[in-house]
Amino acid sequence: MSKIAKFLISDFKRDWSKPSIKFFRSNGAYGYIIWLTIMDAYFEKIDLTIEKTVNDVENYGSRRTALDFINRAVAGNYIKKINSDKDRRKIFIQPTEITIKEFSEWADEFIEGIL
Repeated sequence: MSKIAKFLISDFKRDWSKPSIKFFRSNGAYGYIIWLTIMDAYFEKIDLTIEKTVNDVENYGSRRTALDFINRAVAGNYIKKINSDKDRRKIFIQPTEITIKEFSEWADEFIEGIL
């Protein structure tokens, strides 16, 4: 367990050159949770709505804060919004290729760091 804690401490202190990771992790708990939620949904092939994402982080930031963060992530090209074909009121979010690539690299480093 100590190895995991040490890796996470050094990982948080590190100056990240990966812009998507730096973006998501520089916005407190809600940014980190949104990042991990988006990536989990992507790899599990689950359609993730903005509404679900905002509700998941309500204990860590206001609704407006979460929506503003999501819009900044879209503007930064870290995630994309996709309108539902079945219900135009639903908007899904997915990571962009850069976010997927950087998350995968980070995950590989994480696994190597704790083994």
